[in-house]
Formats: sequence, structure tokens, C-alpha cells
Amino acid sequence: MNPLTVLHFGGNGHSAIRLDRAREALGRLCPTLTLVDLPYSGFEGRLGRTTFEAFLDDLAAIVRTVPVPPAAAYASGIGALIALGLRARGELAGVPLIFQGPVLWGLEDRWFPRVFRRFPPLRGLLRSAFGRSRFQARFARKQFVRRHDPEFLEGFFRGYRDCSSFGDFFDWLTPAWLRTLETVFHDHPARLGLIEVWVGGLDHVVGLAEVRRTERTLGVSWPVVEFATWGHYPMIDVPEEWAHALCRTLAPA
Repeated sequence: MNPLTVLHFGGNGHSAIRLDRAREALGRLCPTLTLVDLPYSGFEGRLGRTTFEAFLDDLAAIVRTVPVPPAAAYASGIGALIALGLRARGELAGVPLIFQGPVLWGLEDRWFPRVFRRFPPLRGLLRSAFGRSRFQARFARKQFVRRHDPEFLEGFFRGYRDCSSFGDFFDWLTPAWLRTLETVFHDHPARLGLIEVWVGGLDHVVGLAEVRRTERTLGVSWPVVEFATWGHYPMIDVPEEWAHALCRTLAPA
């Protein structure tokens, strides 16, 4: 297989440790594949931005510096909306996108973002909650499909605590912004092409209904691959399965 580069768009609170096991698995199964974890502004202690457009400007500049043209981009959680934000600007043209557990147009009805947009002080309380053992234990029981060691969990939750942009996404990713995307994609439907969606059967954050609603709104039909035993974090819970699925998908490239 020729050398392949895959861009990775993480979700809110993302930290590099989330990909450690996935990288190890990819090294065994696809040694010619390089996973480029895009460094978001305001994450892991990096300087944040005051607007979403500036945030996207930073990402676009980084993507253009990738030495090998990406074979694909992989986006999980709100990473899918971030990738669509770039696509709406004409970036990532011709780069296939894989959305896994994507937060999309269901964002409009989620009570969680509505509450945090309306009451900004709650955002700081939530970030601090990620440092509390009881909150961490409850989160892990609900969102992971297997147990993880304390060292890993500390790194995982530190990603939220060190993410100064955590609350910004409640202001940036709004119903009004979704209307803007709808207008752009209506005028440029080709920018919604080359997208495949992966859905986990044990994902308690995002399900197939989110994808179908988005398809109806945007007037598209994306290929969907369902993984019955996956939760919201397959690259963490089942890294070998995740790596195998990614390698298999990119094999024809």
C-alpha cells in the first residue's frame, strides 16, 4: 500500500491521548498510514480564538501544510461539524470524509447546548466537573464500552479541563449557523459529496436518527456503516477493530 495520510478532527475536549491506542493498532495493521491529529486552537492549553471563522482559518492553514495529500479525513462528534464548516468554505475539496458518531443537525434540539448557550456560567462548572472522580466514573460507565486504566482516564478528562474553547462551541455552533451552512450547501451541493458515516450500536451520544435528520435537511443520502458493538469512542474502546475498519475502507485508495 502506498503511504496514506488521514486527517483527524476530534470532538470537544479532544486530547492527543485519545488516539494513542489507535495509533498503535494502525502501526501494526497499516504501517504506511499516518494519522494527523489536527491541533485545534484553544485545546490542550493552546491559545484560543474569539470567532469560529478564526478557528477555521487556523485549521485551514494547518491542512494546507500537510506534506502528503490526505487520502481521507476522519471526524468524530462535533469534529464532523468542524469539517463541514471547512467544506462550506471550499476547503477539503476532493478529500473523502468519514463521520463517526457525528453531532450534526440534531444539535438543534439537544437540551444540553441550549442550556449552556443560555447560561454561560454553567460552562465553567461543567469543565471543573470533569476533574471530579464521581463525575468521571459516571461518564466512563455511560460512554465507554470497556474499562480503562486510571492513567488513561486522567489524560482523557484533562483534555476537557485544558480546553479553553470548550464553551465557545456553544456560541459558535448554533441553529443560526446551521441555517448558514444550509444556504451554502444549497448553492454548492458538490461540497456535500464524498461523505460516509459510521454509527455505533452502543453509542449513547449520537444515533442513526441524527444522520437521517441531517440527510433530510440537506437533501443528501450518505452511505452509512453500522457497527453493532461500538460506542461513541471506538478508537479508544476497540482500537484494533477501529484500525481494521479504517484500513479496509482506505485499501482501494
